[in-house]
Amino acid sequence: MSDCSWSSWQWSPEVSLALAVWVGIGGLIVWIARQSNFPGKYSFMLTHAASLWWILAAAAELAAQLPGCKMFLAAMAWPGIVLMPSLWALFLWQYVNSDYRLPKASTLARVSIAPFIFWALALTNPWHHLFYTAASAPVSSEPGAPIAYQHGPLFYMAAIYVYGFMLASTGILLHAALGSNGLYRRHYLAFVLVTLIPWAANISYVFFQRSLFGFDPTPFTFALSLAAFIWLIRRAQLFDVIPLARHLLLEALPDPVLVIDRQNRVVDANPAALQLADLPKPWQARAVRDWPGFGSALGELINSENDSPVSILKLEPDRFYEARVMAIKHRQRRQAQTLGKMIYLREITDQHKAQLQLSRALALSKERLRTISQLHEELQAQAIRDPLTRLYNRRFLDELFTRELRRAERDQAPLALAVIDIDHFKALNDRYGHPVGDEVLVYIGEFLRTQLRESDGIFRIGGEEFLVILPGLTTEQAQQRMSYICQRFAQKPITTREGFVSASFSGGVAAFPSEGHHFQALMDKADAALYQAKAEGRNRIVRASNGAYAKP
Repeated sequence: MSDCSWSSWQWSPEVSLALAVWVGIGGLIVWIARQSNFPGKYSFMLTHAASLWWILAAAAELAAQLPGCKMFLAAMAWPGIVLMPSLWALFLWQYVNSDYRLPKASTLARVSIAPFIFWALALTNPWHHLFYTAASAPVSSEPGAPIAYQHGPLFYMAAIYVYGFMLASTGILLHAALGSNGLYRRHYLAFVLVTLIPWAANISYVFFQRSLFGFDPTPFTFALSLAAFIWLIRRAQLFDVIPLARHLLLEALPDPVLVIDRQNRVVDANPAALQLADLPKPWQARAVRDWPGFGSALGELINSENDSPVSILKLEPDRFYEARVMAIKHRQRRQAQTLGKMIYLREITDQHKAQLQLSRALALSKERLRTISQLHEELQAQAIRDPLTRLYNRRFLDELFTRELRRAERDQAPLALAVIDIDHFKALNDRYGHPVGDEVLVYIGEFLRTQLRESDGIFRIGGEEFLVILPGLTTEQAQQRMSYICQRFAQKPITTREGFVSASFSGGVAAFPSEGHHFQALMDKADAALYQAKAEGRNRIVRASNGAYAKP
């Protein structure tokens, strides 16, 4: 280190060129920092910051005149030498995976471990000569002559480490190029070419002793790579696609739009989204669930298993948004890798409120229609049913009998009609009162319903007179059926407000077609049979065909 006194340094055109390159790279880094964000921007800048270290050490080595100082400055360059390819690989990985984040401190710490280890080994080389062997010496006896370095095993270990990252960088780019097409494939192939330039320079120096001013040309070719990237940025618009798309698709949209990564962190948002959240910067890499106003609702929506691409979010105070979640995928070969999601919000407060009002109006209309239908059914029932017994009345008799008669004619089947009358009903009313008489009427209606078929029609056609339509039964069958019912009715006392009351009924039956072909004819025959039943002692059913009756 004592060989590096100021008196041992000398300015030269080569030193001026190296410092000019150093200043140029520094200026370009500052320029890059002011450009729109692109994937891997920060690792891209760190890569060329490492090249500044290397070039500064190279310029100092060119200016040094004594061999000991040159050897020391060569050792000082190693942090930049090893950091550059590792940071370059990190940048390419972030770029092809659309990672906009600043590299984590833990990641940078891991990347820096090996460079500092090799730096320490290079600085201690005078003690072990495993980095540069003792045979390393100036190429001539002239002051400031370049050093012909003889590399030791530690140097080749460092070279293998560096070449590993260079291979990884090339592999990342080739994989991305194979999985892309068109403009993007050409961009990735341009990346490959730019990456190969410093690699080729380093290989030519290490294995073929090709140098620039007697020095390793690699840092200068990295400067050339940076210039090539600047050209791609300015001419080929390598990174302008994203800012342009962002401006057109995000900045100009009046609706809120957010772009989140695979960890549900917001990596991009347009002014409308920032205004809705009232969120000041910095907001990038903030979890979407932590965004004010609507973050929790969006977080639940994203984490839910809802497969619908459109959902409705209610935000306070009483605002509604239509949320569309679309996956952002990057296709590589035959597989599509999900990089994140885009969330598009569209306010639909007015439409939603109008829809709610329409839904309420429709629900009210349905309720009113249901009420009207119910009232209509009740009115219809009141029109065709007896209010006391809830049996059909005479208004429905003609309609039902006509329908059953047509069916009987079509099917050539019999149709019976029975007329029954409660025995001594006037005397029952006089003895117990009309309320008890009404209870008897209600009871006989319920009793007939339980004893007859659902297809049979039961009517109250007078005070204590009832009519039963029996489809499919002949006169004899109707007489047998009604006689059985008559017997059961007479055997069971009726519970009333005045206690148990006994009652019976008499009836007459007639059937189509044996006793007539229309209602009135059958009614007359059945009515005549009823009178005959009453004349013969009541509590019996008589059929009209021959005046026969069956005793209970």
